[in-house]
Parts: sequence; structure tokens; C-alpha cells
Amino acid sequence: MLGFSLFGGKQWEVSSIPDLSGRVAIVTGGNTGLGYITVRELARKGARVYMFSRTETRALAAIEKIKKELESELNPEVEYINFDLLSLKSAKKAAEEFVQREKRLDILVNNAGIMATPYELSPDGIEIQACNGTGHFALTVSLLALLKETAAMPDSHVRIVNVSSGGYLAAHLGTPDFSSLEGLNQKTWSTWVRYGMSKLTNILFTNELQKRLDESGTTNIYCLSVHPGGVSTELTRGPLQSWPFLAPLERIARMFLVTPEQGALTQLYAATSPEVEEKDLKAALLFPIAQPKYKTSLAEDKDGRLGGDFWTLLQSLELEASVLGLFARFLILPRCDAVHS
Repeated sequence: MLGFSLFGGKQWEVSSIPDLSGRVAIVTGGNTGLGYITVRELARKGARVYMFSRTETRALAAIEKIKKELESELNPEVEYINFDLLSLKSAKKAAEEFVQREKRLDILVNNAGIMATPYELSPDGIEIQACNGTGHFALTVSLLALLKETAAMPDSHVRIVNVSSGGYLAAHLGTPDFSSLEGLNQKTWSTWVRYGMSKLTNILFTNELQKRLDESGTTNIYCLSVHPGGVSTELTRGPLQSWPFLAPLERIARMFLVTPEQGALTQLYAATSPEVEEKDLKAALLFPIAQPKYKTSLAEDKDGRLGGDFWTLLQSLELEASVLGLFARFLILPRCDAVHS
């Protein structure tokens, strides 16, 4: 079923999601906001959904809430696996646990993220906003073998969806460099520039992953990046950490943001709609609602330099994660406290 937008065009709706019975999905950061709605709607259509979140109590409470919301329609299958976006080790461990529990993976929605936080390093020595890209790289690459196996099964429709942001445009105000840890961790004149760079890596990873999958002969996995729009979620905590004096304006600002139900539409489309294959939306960047958007030259990355640098760097960081955890204490970089979910 399609609705109509204010501008007269057809608008994709959750009722358009096809039956997902027998399919298995992962949604990171699924206990709140966009992730919560994505988990709920995939489960509503019959998928078994794994909520990958850092805080077990919050995740289990969210799962119980989803089950209560859907109990009149079905007995939803939603499970929890611990996943900390800020830890490469956690990402690999979460993937390993999932592979032990499941024999297929049809949908991976890399939704978790942090925004506009003060400068801080993760336990791996990675600037925490950069973990928007690094954590999901580590998780996705660790699941690639299973994703490929699923793609070889009959009637498979495997999707990898990376939730980016139109905020990636802020990366143009800096000098993206993903060839080294120093470049990835670079300080910028604004936390928004660092956020933009992290969201740029989501798009670059999508480009590079799609290219590598196709070159490997697995041509029926569709990788997409999405911008959900300005959505009223817990992401606003980051800017409030950076600029506490803005707290009185938060309620006013939320009046101009869409609900998580509206914001989740584009990633649900990317994860489930048959149109993704019909329109061959490989490595596409989608803006609300479910509309392909031209990428800037930086995000298009036609020569693959930025995406290749990011991929190579992350491979080395994964190998050195345990060493980097110790080395981070000695990096001559300023730190400050931040709270993240």
C-alpha cells in the first residue's frame, strides 16, 4: 500500500513490507528510536530479529515492549545479543555469537550511532564518533561469510543497510583522511565535522562493500546507505553534551523533527522492498522517503581511494585492537567525558 505525500507523489509505507517469514535480521541500536521501530516492523512481518545493543536491561525492556505491542497480531521472535559500537572486540564477539545461533542472515541494518559528542577516544583508541563507521565495519565483515551463504540459498533477498546521514556533507568542511589512525582521529574545528566524517565513512563502506561483493561473484546482495531525515531520537544527547546551554531549546527543536515511525521508513524500505532489486539500487544513497539521492564527489569516491583507505585501515585496526586498547592510554590527545548509550 502506498500513501501520498504533501507534494502529490506516492509515498512508501510500512504496510508495503512483504512477508518476511523465515528470514533473519539484525538491527544494531535497536532498543530505542529508529532501531526500535525497525526491529518492531521487521518482526511484525514475520522475521526473526536480533536486537544488537550495548545495555542488556534496556534491550530486554524494549523487546518486552515490542512483544506486548504485537501480541494481538502474532508471537514475535525478537532476541538480544550484546553489541558495543565503540568496541571492535565486542563487534566480533557479537557476530560470533550470532553465527553460533543462526544458519542464515537476510537483513543487516547498521543503525546504531552517536552524534556531535565532545572529543573522546574509545577503548581501542578510536575517536568515538568515528566508531559510527568502525564498529559497523567490524560487525559486518565478521558476518560476510554467513551473508554470502544466505545469498546462495533459493529465493534470497539479502540486504545490508548502513544508516548514514545528510550530515555527511559536514565532512566537506574538513579534510577527510582515513589512511591512518591519526587521520581517522583528527581533531576538527567542530564536532559536527567529525560527525560528518563518520557518516561519510558509512557511505564509503557501502560503496566499497558493494564493489567487493560484486567482484567476488556474489552479485545478489544489495548494500545501501540511508539518511533518515531529522528525527526526534536520543541522538540529541550528543549535541547537549557539547553545548549544555542549548538544553532549554531542545523541546522547541523537537517540534521540527519527524517521529521515529516516519524516520524509519527509508531504512525499512532499503531492507525489505522488492523495488531495491527491481531498480538495481546497489550502493545507492536514499533520502526520505525512500528516494535515491545523488552523492557528492567525496561520497561517490569514483577512484575508490577514500573507501579503500578506510577498508585497509580497519583491517589493520581489527588485527591490532588489543594492542591499541593499551596504546590509547599513551596517545597525546586530549580527552573529555561523554555519555553514550
